[in-house]
Amino acid sequence: MSTYEKAVRDLLKDGPKQRKWLLDQLCPRIMSQRKAQRTLNDLVDAKQILSLSKRIEGSHRHDTWYCFPKHEYLFDVDTGRVIAAIKRLWTILLRPPLPEEIAVETGITPQGAAKLAYKFAAQTGWFNPKPELIKALRERLGEVLVCEARIKGGHVREDGSSKSFNYDDDLQIVEEAKRLRYLREHEMFAVLTEDGDFVAWSPEAFKYLQDCKPKDCRMPDLDVIRFG
Repeated sequence: MSTYEKAVRDLLKDGPKQRKWLLDQLCPRIMSQRKAQRTLNDLVDAKQILSLSKRIEGSHRHDTWYCFPKHEYLFDVDTGRVIAAIKRLWTILLRPPLPEEIAVETGITPQGAAKLAYKFAAQTGWFNPKPELIKALRERLGEVLVCEARIKGGHVREDGSSKSFNYDDDLQIVEEAKRLRYLREHEMFAVLTEDGDFVAWSPEAFKYLQDCKPKDCRMPDLDVIRFG
């Protein structure tokens, strides 16, 4: 591999790049514009990279873009939206999203969302979750959101310790709650009483949790027995 080819490949490692942007990075610091175009053409001829054409918005003209074959899927707008939605929803739902959920997130049809989700499942790890998995992880998500609210309200410490609630048997819920607490790119949360008991879900959380009720993990009040 020549120094010129390596320079081009390094610029393409993160995804598709516009021809003008590539030339701005390469010329004249690394090579001449003529040499840069020849290098791009050679890499395309050798099928090491792809040359893609995209219409400029509001114009009849087209731009040329380049990318590695493995990144071609990122070039398509709907594909990019679906992949971003899968990653975001998986992060906050603790499971792969349903095609219908991807469709709502992206504004494309459920059929289109499903087609793209299946097509790029190898890249995202996505699979269509079965009802049993959805039910199990819905309940877990509820526990996580309640724990998150308790941490935020000062009822549970970030190490899981608490005077009122017992998370000793499942500290993973505490870890997930901390992760969601600092993520904050969603409107999913639990509404609690002042002393930390569950009241309701936020409208966004209710879409996924419906009538799911979190477990009661409040520690029992123990009467103090005094010996005289």
